[in-house]
Amino acid sequence: MKKNIFLLFLSTFTLFFSCNNDDTRFETIIVANAVLENKDSIRTSVAVESEQPINESGKIYTYTNYVFVNDRNLGIHVIDNRIPENPQKISFLKIPGNFDIEVRNDILYADSYSDLVLFDISDIDNITLIERYEDVFNDFGFSQASLTEPFDQVNYGDYDPSESFIVDWTYTEIQVEVQDFEGDFALEDAAVTAGDVTGQGGSFARFKIVDSYLYAVDFSDLYVFDIGTPGVASALGQQGIGWQIETIFNKDDYLYIGSQNGMLIYNIENRTQPEYASEISHWEGCDPVVVDGDYAYLTLRGGNLCGQQSSILEVINIADKSNPYSVREYTMQEPYGLGIKEDLLFVSDGPNGFQIYDKTNPEDLELVQVIEDINVFDVIPLENKLLAIANNILYQYSYETDGLTLISEFVIN
Repeated sequence: MKKNIFLLFLSTFTLFFSCNNDDTRFETIIVANAVLENKDSIRTSVAVESEQPINESGKIYTYTNYVFVNDRNLGIHVIDNRIPENPQKISFLKIPGNFDIEVRNDILYADSYSDLVLFDISDIDNITLIERYEDVFNDFGFSQASLTEPFDQVNYGDYDPSESFIVDWTYTEIQVEVQDFEGDFALEDAAVTAGDVTGQGGSFARFKIVDSYLYAVDFSDLYVFDIGTPGVASALGQQGIGWQIETIFNKDDYLYIGSQNGMLIYNIENRTQPEYASEISHWEGCDPVVVDGDYAYLTLRGGNLCGQQSSILEVINIADKSNPYSVREYTMQEPYGLGIKEDLLFVSDGPNGFQIYDKTNPEDLELVQVIEDINVFDVIPLENKLLAIANNILYQYSYETDGLTLISEFVIN
């Protein structure tokens, strides 16, 4: 099956023109080419293996005395954290296409492209794969490898979602002819073979367990699964909620869903039927969100595929769930994940350091500490310690009256 989709993002690229003797003009564009792999091959490769070197750390998750670190698109590293001063790697869950997990009652739920896989971790030294639900997530969106570089067009090649997963992308430059129409130009697509087109997680989570229900978001949809029976995930519903959806956070009877152009609020008083409550829009930017009391905190990161150039920490009043509104913005350099512990707000600001704020007055945050020389991706504030992941290193901190004190620094390689 071929899909003919051209995605054009002219604002993010520099166009290069050339001429030949007949005054024909060309421009250079970037084409993202899908790398495909057979679904059966991917599914049979899921396995529990001995500890492995990490390639690229992604999200972190904690359950009882264990920490789970996502290796982007490859699987999960399992770490024994019973002694925080000396963590130990136990095993590696090989899960191609994995970006997120949740755990409830010793059952680990993980995405594998468009599939949902379940592991029994009741014996942490003998983890077993117990179930796979095929094609429960959309074929497009988070269920395929992420586009990580700028591009003008997408070439899906012979992609058939019933047969293949998109496991990676390659990027090529091509020349296309530019024709003038009243001073404007148009791209000639003939120049390219067009593509058929409950433990605790961090702020980048797209899985969230509430009671005996698993909620998941992909690029455009919200999914609900009943996981009340151990080892079983029964799909209850799926609804389109927008576009460019990225993260999900739960507080009380509400889901707070971050997208690249806003935050959506869904009422889950009826756990099986999430109901739209409201949303607040902003300029486009990568958007994790956390909530405490009457306020939501968002980091919006620009300067990349997310859209805008500016980066901010935004504070939103959500006392009235039907009418959220922004109350304050703080300029950031390159913000990523964030977390909350009582009156402290933790914000990772890329090369600008790991920042700790006093949020006693949410509308007037006070910076109390900056941990420099650490480029944190995401954080999990626990009751007695804080976990942070940065460049394949797991950091653990204790809470002090004046900020954080390092407990351990564990290189996952």
